[in-house]
Amino acid sequence: MQTLGKKVRRMNQSRTPFRGNLSDADIARLRDFVQIVAAGGITAAEGRLRKGKSAISLGLSRLEQRLGLRLCERGRSGFRLTDQGRMVHSAAIQLLGEIGRFSDFVGAAARTLEGEVTLLADDSFVFEFGDPLARAVARISDSYPMMKLNIRMSSPDQIYRAVLEGSADLGFTALIRTNEALESLPVCTEEMGVFCGAGHPLFDRDDAGITYDELCRHAFVAAEVAQEQGFSQFLRGLSITAHAPTILSRMILVLSSRYLGIMPIAFARSWVQRGAVRELRVSGERTVNQCCLIHRRARPLGLGSSIFRTMIVEELAAQGQPPTA
Repeated sequence: MQTLGKKVRRMNQSRTPFRGNLSDADIARLRDFVQIVAAGGITAAEGRLRKGKSAISLGLSRLEQRLGLRLCERGRSGFRLTDQGRMVHSAAIQLLGEIGRFSDFVGAAARTLEGEVTLLADDSFVFEFGDPLARAVARISDSYPMMKLNIRMSSPDQIYRAVLEGSADLGFTALIRTNEALESLPVCTEEMGVFCGAGHPLFDRDDAGITYDELCRHAFVAAEVAQEQGFSQFLRGLSITAHAPTILSRMILVLSSRYLGIMPIAFARSWVQRGAVRELRVSGERTVNQCCLIHRRARPLGLGSSIFRTMIVEELAAQGQPPTA
């Protein structure tokens, strides 16, 4: 034991103290280290890094030697970060993020901003906010033609999940719940109402004759809407017998005339004009959803995402949807 202790001390003394100057090779090895941790081990990282196990292990050993630190335990017992490894991993993520943002700023200065920006938005927003979104897309495309945009319309749940998991840079969604891991910027609101299809028993009824108790006796499709205190009371008595993850699938259920549904008024307008659905104006049936641009706190926005978010906010304001408190 005494001999082993002397050997460990000699190994520690032989390491050159890290002076804080990073080479390109150091940064490349830090990138690999972050990928190894994300994969959960050296073997699991082979596919991510497109390298063999021995090459990955050698690079990790050289990084440890360069930093003068033991970053992880690896072997038959599995892969585990040391306390020092966790500190280096956290610092490496911040460093690589700053390098990426520096590249963005240099590219913007040269008006050749590259990279990708992925935005997911509620599928109903194309009806109410499609024009300002299209103008924001046109602006960033004209200013930075090398920027690749990925835009998908989805449900609020999918948008939350994509932003939290990191597969989307930005989400534009009705804020139906809060999450400490997300940074939310309120930008606009959408008004919601109760709708029924043309063949529904309530379609031809006078609103004045429809009571809340009668409304509760009819089947509803579940609603992803703001839980204001007053509206929560309204929702509590409803008979929820169907679920639809997106606003378009909810409209299909309402058009069937077998379900009532709570939907954005602007979204439903074209069906109302065709006489396919109508709003039931029962006391307390309207509410307002807060719509926000969201991103993950632990993943600061890159320059491209930040510029695109600013353009969206400006275009919403130009349409008469100023940012809300």
